[in-house]
Amino acid sequence: MIELPSASRASLRSVLVILALCSSLWVSACASIPTSKPLPPAVQIVSVKPVNLSLKKAKLEFKLRVLNPNAFALPLQQLDFIASFAGDQIANGASRDAVTIPAKGEAMLNIAVATELSKLFGQLKNMVKAKEYDVAYGVKGSVKLANWPKRIPFNVEGELEEPSLELTN
Repeated sequence: MIELPSASRASLRSVLVILALCSSLWVSACASIPTSKPLPPAVQIVSVKPVNLSLKKAKLEFKLRVLNPNAFALPLQQLDFIASFAGDQIANGASRDAVTIPAKGEAMLNIAVATELSKLFGQLKNMVKAKEYDVAYGVKGSVKLANWPKRIPFNVEGELEEPSLELTN
């Protein structure tokens, strides 16, 4: 058996401790990266609320429910979307808020968007004319995750049943 001087033993011990710390950090970092492509989240429009109206433009707040179908959490960095009602694009928006959607769970996002009032009035006019008050909608976009290199697209459609207008002061 070779005996090392005490200074060499202390140095060797320090190197081993640092090596153990680095390898545990590396293992924990790898555990947070999905091994297969995440399934796209389901996005639903929960509500649309006017925030500010002018003669030509409207600022709206879209409340979106984002559902995670995966068995692991989704650390959402960015969400971009285009919203359409009855087939017509009325708004686009983005969220840059970092949100972690739990595995098999959901999160709510409030996103402010601007749209032209003429687009909204056109939709209302068509609804009244057709006496159809349920509104078909589509939300198309993509999400950027903190732990996945590519954007993940989503495209969902649904129906708002007799949407109500909520005006606040």
